[in-house]
Amino acid sequence: MLRQGLNTARKYCLAIAGVIEKFGSTVLAAMMLLTVSDIILRRFFNSPLPYSFELVEVLLVVVAYSYIVYTTTNSRHISVDTVTSHFPSLIRKRLRTIGDFITIILFGLIGWQSITQGIHLYEMGQTTAILHLPKFPFQLVLAAGGFLACIFLLIKVLNSLLGGEE
Repeated sequence: MLRQGLNTARKYCLAIAGVIEKFGSTVLAAMMLLTVSDIILRRFFNSPLPYSFELVEVLLVVVAYSYIVYTTTNSRHISVDTVTSHFPSLIRKRLRTIGDFITIILFGLIGWQSITQGIHLYEMGQTTAILHLPKFPFQLVLAAGGFLACIFLLIKVLNSLLGGEE
């Protein structure tokens, strides 16, 4: 019953990660259009967009953490197993589980500290220099990405410990 619940949770995580990936891709396309517009305006009209660098900077957080969630959920991250490829499969599986557990702790810390920093930014009223966008929502996006990656890895580790699919 627990394994079935984990599989259901895994399917929901995959669906959520797909939506987040599409959103991140849309933001990435918008960033590219903004950068191209800035280059064209600077090159041909000598009138660059004064806010393009700042906007790309804050949108990059959205793109990076949407893809971190996507790659973690779909196990699409890069891994180098030069040493562990010579180990028996059971030892490799245990080492992968230990690595995933350490990653859960790290993503949990990233999420927790990002929420703490987001609250601090909100209380201080921190904004960007040119557009005066509040900084705390982007810090909370970072926290959400960390926690979502943490939740999926937890589901993966529990499923692995119960002998289910990875």
